Amino acid sequence: MEKTIVIDGKNIKLVSSGATPIIYKNAFGTDFFADLGKFLKVADTATKVKKGQEMAALLPLFEHGDINIMYNFAWVYAKNADANLKPLDEWLNEFEEFPMFDFLGDVLELVMRSVSTKKA
Repeated sequence: MEKTIVIDGKNIKLVSSGATPIIYKNAFGTDFFADLGKFLKVADTATKVKKGQEMAALLPLFEHGDINIMYNFAWVYAKNADANLKPLDEWLNEFEEFPMFDFLGDVLELVMRSVSTKKA
């Protein structure tokens, strides 16, 4: 699956394929599917947050460092689209703003598509 999102005014192509878990493991040294559970927990918490209560609801994610997993997943799908993409920290440095929660749903859609089954 392929999707283009806008981050800080830049079009960023994201691709999900069978190579995604391998790219993830090579980049971060952890298992894609093990981290997937953490990502889904973070995404579930973030999508349930009500306006005006963002900081209080998201604080536990920041305290435990779980928020970093969201950057990893966004990057791995961008890396799958562009093999020449810079390492995560350098890539993030290219953006003045990186409003992860604005495009979290798009990344979540790629994640869900990559682990769901197709009926024949």
